[in-house]
Amino acid sequence: MAKITLFGLAGTGKTSAGKMVAEKLGFAFQSSGNMFRALAEEKGLSLGELEEVSKTDSQYDIALDKKVEEYGKTHDNFLFESRLAWYFIPDSFKIYFDCEFEERISRVADREQKSLQQVRDETIKRENAINERYDKYYGIKDVTDKKNFDLIIDTKENNLEEVVVIILKELKMRLGIDLRQG
Repeated sequence: MAKITLFGLAGTGKTSAGKMVAEKLGFAFQSSGNMFRALAEEKGLSLGELEEVSKTDSQYDIALDKKVEEYGKTHDNFLFESRLAWYFIPDSFKIYFDCEFEERISRVADREQKSLQQVRDETIKRENAINERYDKYYGIKDVTDKKNFDLIIDTKENNLEEVVVIILKELKMRLGIDLRQG
């Protein structure tokens, strides 16, 4: 039985690696980002619009956070990709994806087919807003404080396949988790 949480800012590769690791382990994959995007779509808003609304109306963030926390309490054998899952699922194995800012911006610009400057501006604005909300709601001053994590991986220095291998080796060594059989 294992609970794994995966943190990384935009462009660190957390979704791609998280899905691959979950599949190799036969674990469920969850993403608060996907949950937030689904909520935006349900409300007829863009992701950016919902984030703007969330700056002044905490109901969306709080509801999402409660879903993450409840999932962690009621499930096992999952990988949850989220900025705050490590906080709401304290009994999880917490993984941090680190990557320098300009590399992250380049990856997001390529993925979203936007200019580097546009992504840079959007990312700075988004990350500042997110950090303000985390501090306001939970007293988390620095969501990127590495002392909160069990494993830190530089995703610029390690490609996707290498990242997955590092995670799987650590999970086997530290938690006795192995690849699914069959």
